[in-house]
Amino acid sequence: MEGNSYILSQVVQRYSIALPAGDRYFYDQPHSKGLDTDFIFSILNSFEEDNFNISDFESFGIEMIVDYIQRTHLFYIQQKLPEIEQSILQLHGFYRSSHPLLQELRSFFRNYQRELKTHFADEESKLMPYIVLLRNAEKSVKGFSEYTHFNGAYSIAQFLTEHHDTEDELAEIRKTIRMYNPPPASQIMYRTLLSQLELFEQDLHVHARMEEDVLIPKALKIETELNERILRLIKDN
Repeated sequence: MEGNSYILSQVVQRYSIALPAGDRYFYDQPHSKGLDTDFIFSILNSFEEDNFNISDFESFGIEMIVDYIQRTHLFYIQQKLPEIEQSILQLHGFYRSSHPLLQELRSFFRNYQRELKTHFADEESKLMPYIVLLRNAEKSVKGFSEYTHFNGAYSIAQFLTEHHDTEDELAEIRKTIRMYNPPPASQIMYRTLLSQLELFEQDLHVHARMEEDVLIPKALKIETELNERILRLIKDN
């Protein structure tokens, strides 16, 4: 029960994250009048081990999925990564500065944080706007006209070619940390960092499944139907 409460708090916090000035959520309407409890319940179920069911998300619109993913990106950048960084910094007081564990952690976190932010920025600048374009094209004549003039500048196939998961590196760094015996005084911080990395890895796994198994099939279905519609118009003319 305590673990479920923690996960619930982690999920709900995403909806109180403020965007940086000048940025915006692509879709915030689904939650403007409160959280969708059915959606939140489906997310919580996904955190159970080996319990991600794609069918749980079939009834939710693509707007809600995009909104959750975008909020998750910000939650990671504004909260989860700083928490992990703070734990790494607190370990510094228990080791000499040249200790190999600190060197491994500093190198890992610096590179991983940069890679993750680049990964998210790429999705925010390419994939998410493209999905908005697809959804608008599906809903209106004006949107469809804009899509026809887009002329294949981006596609779901291109996203899949460039996309890669980001949680595997966390499992590797946890293995590295366990290779070292921490000083007695640092046991609590040591275990805290390992727990943070393990929970973040679990969260990233759910995030990856939401993108790859829920969002992308929904977007691909819309894209395929729009392209078929264009081909029919070409054939009729």
